[in-house]
Amino acid sequence: MKLVINEEYANLVSPLTQIEYDSLKESIKTDGWWMPIIVNSEGVILDGHHRNKICQELGIQTKHAIRDFPNKNDEIIFVGESNLTRRHMEALKRIALVKKLKPYYEKRAKENLSQVGKGLPILAKADTRESLSKQADVSHGTYDKGIKVLDKATPQDIDLINNGRKTITKVFRDIIKNEKKEKRHAALKEIQVNLPENITLHNSEFQKAFIPGNSVSLIFTDPPYHEKYLYLYEDLAIHASRVLREGGSLICYVGHYAIGKIINMMEKRGLSFHWPIAVIHAGPSASVFGRKILVGYKPMLWFTKGKYEGEFVRDTIQSEFQGKELHEWAQSTVEADYYIKYLTIENEIVYDPFLGSGTFGVAAAKLKRQFIGCEIDSDHFNTAQRLISEALA
Repeated sequence: MKLVINEEYANLVSPLTQIEYDSLKESIKTDGWWMPIIVNSEGVILDGHHRNKICQELGIQTKHAIRDFPNKNDEIIFVGESNLTRRHMEALKRIALVKKLKPYYEKRAKENLSQVGKGLPILAKADTRESLSKQADVSHGTYDKGIKVLDKATPQDIDLINNGRKTITKVFRDIIKNEKKEKRHAALKEIQVNLPENITLHNSEFQKAFIPGNSVSLIFTDPPYHEKYLYLYEDLAIHASRVLREGGSLICYVGHYAIGKIINMMEKRGLSFHWPIAVIHAGPSASVFGRKILVGYKPMLWFTKGKYEGEFVRDTIQSEFQGKELHEWAQSTVEADYYIKYLTIENEIVYDPFLGSGTFGVAAAKLKRQFIGCEIDSDHFNTAQRLISEALA
């Protein structure tokens, strides 16, 4: 009998890696092959595509066994399930194969259901999430995540999962995060920008924005932490020395590694180091592998221009996890709410030279402070405008 390859059936067979293929070929070459190729009565290969190809390459006569099914649908299911049960496959590949088989399961279930009342037994369960995840040999949750990944992930991410370099859960979370981001941006585009006169936003570098001297009561900001951006803290120190009023404060987030350097920069430009502040993490903690540190807090440094004459405030504060849908460096509003409230009074000016998506502007606006912000990225600037407008509305 001449064996025939049906492309539809062949597509249900997960390809072997080159190492797996070479290993199987060497095994057949050394030990021969006793397991027959399964075909239907027309010679179409149902199980044994790789074995058939290798035997042809080695010039080995294949053995075959005929198996017929009542219909093509059941035949296709057999092809897919043979691939599932006879080979070790990565979880996502099993989910992908079950996804391909799903319409055939549904058709078989519908046909079986039609036999109810005719005295015939139901030969297969109706399609359910439980039966599909069981067929793929994964949990319900992993099956659902895998389907989402197969529908939404890039081919590169799918390859990384299949090669063990990423997990289904990691890629699934990235997809959900991007969907939230797209949804939030779409919603923001519908918001009419209507900022009051006491809110001034500059789509420019803070070094180039005109801010009246001796006018700002509090600079509350989150500059980039990476070492290549450290020069921005010196620019910020020069800027703050000019725009802060006497007794005004600068509070900025900093990277742990740069605390000493930043204090030196600020003091060299005439600001006084007042106190460190610890923002206790609420979300996932970072790991600093080089130092073997599990980071539990973010440091903020508090500087003043002249002598601080305000109220007592706490030097630790529990943060709340802030979703990163609108800006990858977004901070919680809890810290801004607290320090703006206690370091300024209504109608005083709060200033953020690194505006981002406008988190601190929202806090200032809600507390009825004047606010000035600078942001060089146009997309983030537009987001900040709409977020602050939305908060005021």
